[in-house]
Amino acid sequence: MMKKRTALIFIHKSLGELDWIAPFIKSEEAKGIKFYIYLNKMGSNYEEKQQILEKYGLNAENISLLDNKRHSTAIYDFFDKRLQKIKKKVSWCKGLEKFIRRKNAQLPSYRQQYDFIFRDYQLRYIFELSCFLTANPAAKVIVFPHAVAIPRINTQFVVDGKPPKVKIDLWLENSIKAYQLPDVKALFFISGAPGLSAFYEMKGLFNPKSTNILINTRNEFELHGCTKEAALERFEQILDFCQRNSLMAHIKHHPRDHELYLYRDIQKKYSCVTEYDGTLTNMTMELRACLSFFSTSGLFLSARQVPVIDITPYADFNTLQLLALHYDDGHGKLTNDLMEIGVQERLDKLGVLLSETCLIALSKSQFKALKDNFPEASSQKIINKIKELVN
Repeated sequence: MMKKRTALIFIHKSLGELDWIAPFIKSEEAKGIKFYIYLNKMGSNYEEKQQILEKYGLNAENISLLDNKRHSTAIYDFFDKRLQKIKKKVSWCKGLEKFIRRKNAQLPSYRQQYDFIFRDYQLRYIFELSCFLTANPAAKVIVFPHAVAIPRINTQFVVDGKPPKVKIDLWLENSIKAYQLPDVKALFFISGAPGLSAFYEMKGLFNPKSTNILINTRNEFELHGCTKEAALERFEQILDFCQRNSLMAHIKHHPRDHELYLYRDIQKKYSCVTEYDGTLTNMTMELRACLSFFSTSGLFLSARQVPVIDITPYADFNTLQLLALHYDDGHGKLTNDLMEIGVQERLDKLGVLLSETCLIALSKSQFKALKDNFPEASSQKIINKIKELVN
């Protein structure tokens, strides 16, 4: 039995990070750890941050929310932001940067000592996280995935294929297919994703007779293989199909989309539309299928045996310049790992939504492919590895 340990979970901007790690935090396996969660640039005040945690079911006795206002001094934060802009050109700024970080880390709020600090694998420089690391030099740093993706060498998560020189004691990865950076290969551990493996033994949400269709929208179109105009046209085609076939379209919008009016201008034409603002990890509604513009979030529904169909109107390869997770399928068309390993299906015709036989076959094949590529018992694997770090 591992003695009571403390862990800081540092979440920066993205709910995708919380989607990944929340199931581990509230798992039976992790109850022996006291978690402190820091939500950076999420929620405008402490109450809103608390609501985010409640939305994810993170309200157990071993989970505490940290108050951001107590972890930085305005003057230090002010100077740090300016130093980040000039430090590459002015060598002495690096020393000043470290001095400011040490001074800020002397605040009373940094006196809590952590055995582990969890940070996401984009490894950005963030002032408050740097202060936590400065105040806890003995803490084991665990890097966890930004989402349930399968990062490849061409994903550009890191500059020039190499991570920045930061402390890393353990690097958790989602899938056996993930590209492992040479400089940290010895630290990689294929744990799988807690939010997926936690669903493997649960009752599925797939019901081929349901009239409910979930539609995932997204922002940053060209980065993910299509133009904005083509995506909006496809969106309207799908809503029109749902309306004509008495299907209810539940729209899950991307949380960082600042142009939602583009979708909503289309939505208001159709009475079959409602917006879903919950998380996919807490969904209880039975679904006929999930239609998704490229997104790894659909994997949470694959794990509940819901067939996921990629509705992205992909451009030809080399038509778009900004591509992160897509590549040539060998025939001049864009593809991605999710379609290649069989956990999502490329849209052929919308008529597939009316075929129970096709949907049942997709549900079975995608669920098997997911388990083949994303290991089971993820939370237990992580706890076992953590024990190795402190023993």
